[in-house]
Amino acid sequence: MSTSVSDVPVGLVDLRFRPLTRDDFGLLSTWLSRPHVEPWWREPYDLASVEERYGPAVDGLEPTEVFVVEQAGRPIGMVQRYRLDDEPEWRRVMEPTGTPHEAAGIDYLIGEEGLIGRGIGTEVIVRFVDDTWARYPEVPAIVVNVQQDNRRSWRALEKAGFSRCWAGELDSDDPGDQGPSYAYILSRPAEEGCV
Repeated sequence: MSTSVSDVPVGLVDLRFRPLTRDDFGLLSTWLSRPHVEPWWREPYDLASVEERYGPAVDGLEPTEVFVVEQAGRPIGMVQRYRLDDEPEWRRVMEPTGTPHEAAGIDYLIGEEGLIGRGIGTEVIVRFVDDTWARYPEVPAIVVNVQQDNRRSWRALEKAGFSRCWAGELDSDDPGDQGPSYAYILSRPAEEGCV
């Protein structure tokens, strides 16, 4: 699997994205269980479940790219990206939001609670968006689905330049998508506003 890795210092925070490996599954399990993460990810976080969910991506058997976020060499979170064209069921779920089929989606978490509220999440999003534009030059927009109650997450998206383009409930079987959501979209810089 070909991946793009960003090592560019961002502001005062030296961030790097490196591909997730099986050696990271214990740490990812811990992050997913934390009180500031678990309400939003809503997925089993025992090691067997983490292996089942993320093992195929690590092995290159599915197109989602998953990265560990490092700050000055220390793992602090996780980001992932995918093209909606590669995920037909998710593309169907996102259709009511007006998201273009050719868009990419991203998901992110800061696993270290002490780093929440310091602007690092916004920096991660900005840098990962830039990396995604470079990785997928054909993608016209990036979309993120976020729970309406997850104010920290959607505020970080807004600070990173995303626009809220939809509000409602998605028709999805994924427990993480249940309840009122917002869709945030960021168009490729050559384009303006919501797609």
